[in-house]
Amino acid sequence: MFSNLRKTKKQEIITVFVLYVIFLLIGSAVFNDYGISVDEWELRLHGFSNLIYVCNIFFKETASYLISTVTAPILSDYYGTHGPIFNLSTAFIEFLFKIEDSKNYYLMRHYLNNLIFVTGNFYFYLLVRQRFNNWFYALIGAIFLFCSPRIFAESFYNHKDVVFLSLFIISLYYGILFYKKPNFKHLVFFSFTTALSIDIRIMGVIIVPLIIFLTYINHFKHNRKIIFYILALSILLFLFTILFWPYLWSNPLVNFYKAFATFNNFPHEGYNFYLGNYHLSSNPPWHYSLTWIFITTPLLYVSLFLLGFILYTTMFFNNLKKFIKNEDFNQILKDESNGEDLIYYLLFVLPLFLVIILNSTLYTGWRHLYFVYPSLLIFSINGYIAIKSKLFKSKSLLINLIIFILLTQITFTMYKFHPYQNAYFNLLAGKKPQNNFEVDYWGLSNKQAFEYILKNNNMEIINIGSGGPISLANSLKILNSSDRKKIKVSENTNADFIINNHINWHGEYVKPRHKIPRNFKIYKEIFVDKIRIVSIYKKI
Repeated sequence: MFSNLRKTKKQEIITVFVLYVIFLLIGSAVFNDYGISVDEWELRLHGFSNLIYVCNIFFKETASYLISTVTAPILSDYYGTHGPIFNLSTAFIEFLFKIEDSKNYYLMRHYLNNLIFVTGNFYFYLLVRQRFNNWFYALIGAIFLFCSPRIFAESFYNHKDVVFLSLFIISLYYGILFYKKPNFKHLVFFSFTTALSIDIRIMGVIIVPLIIFLTYINHFKHNRKIIFYILALSILLFLFTILFWPYLWSNPLVNFYKAFATFNNFPHEGYNFYLGNYHLSSNPPWHYSLTWIFITTPLLYVSLFLLGFILYTTMFFNNLKKFIKNEDFNQILKDESNGEDLIYYLLFVLPLFLVIILNSTLYTGWRHLYFVYPSLLIFSINGYIAIKSKLFKSKSLLINLIIFILLTQITFTMYKFHPYQNAYFNLLAGKKPQNNFEVDYWGLSNKQAFEYILKNNNMEIINIGSGGPISLANSLKILNSSDRKKIKVSENTNADFIINNHINWHGEYVKPRHKIPRNFKIYKEIFVDKIRIVSIYKKI
């Protein structure tokens, strides 16, 4: 028996090690294929604003040097209310290693972003492993997360939402450990990792009252130290959050409130192209996020999720009836897996409910809610287990083969879309998603458009204009320095070529400088799976 256990454990370690080596190798092979996302330049400046602020307190000479070499804004309420931990860290790395070329410092950010995502993925493996006590299910969960086309692409350049997703997974893992076994070690790790996630996006705080409440209910009768642990957790969380967020140093409570108020209703008055119409981002339709989740997540995961979610919802309302009948609530949580699933359930439902009720500002897909994705995948695994146990009782090999084939298809789709996995839609979005939804809202395709123009033209200087609001000047910074010198960003009337991502934050109105002059014709269009990514126009 023990020999078999050791054999199984060894098999798990080898398999997981190989899997994550593959994940890291894939990231290392493709991280330089992606362009610069629309707000990366500002996030870099955000990091230096925080670094200069810190250096002004502790290292005056370094602060003076940074001010003379980097044009970064003062740490105001606008820059301060954004969680700084990733941007501050990368700004420090850029300064420490004297990374001066724009291509190199953006690639450094992309590589680190993906490294954090892979780390978060490993913690998701651990999360699923301890939930189901089955390393094979955990393996499936890890692959589901990695083979999520949009999140995979954004794991390189989305320095807010995917970094937050990754840190939230780590925080959730330690939160579950604390819920199951409250002790000082678990509360330290939980408070530390939660502070890190809050210092990316303040929404990370949502996990705290949930874990504290359910942990108290589950343990207060037989663990006299629970009040002490909860108090210690709260104090450490408060201290860690302040420690990693310089903006909070001068006035922790007031500035934290400002950050929370900004997050709840961020002042963004752009437009979203959604279901064929333009909608103000400050007043999106109630179904905006739900629709984006279901049209951009692979159908395999969506189908399994719906089954797992419906099964748990049925059980949840049955438990609710018991609670209404005055049955002891901690009896409902007696089954550990039931308590854990309640946490995942609430972490999926509550954020979506709050976004709808508060009519929160939303733009460019559902990226602000990526942190609900781990819960979605947990219920996908639940759905997989339900199908396996009820329909394939003695034929588990068959269901696993079906899952493998479908995962192979998803992987091939990711390969086919590369490096435009951010433009992935499933069949629910229709045959021509670009007619109803935004596609390259990050402006990443500018990189490939530049490269195509450079490869097919021998002009010493090429004037390029823009057919939309996404800055070409910023997109240029990911190119080699020699290529950057060949391109001059110009007004459309003076341009040789015009790049158009077909994104318009101004709704139906197109600014005069973005209009395509009549003497320009389509030169090249990039399509993936019949989805138009970008158009290049040439003067005739």
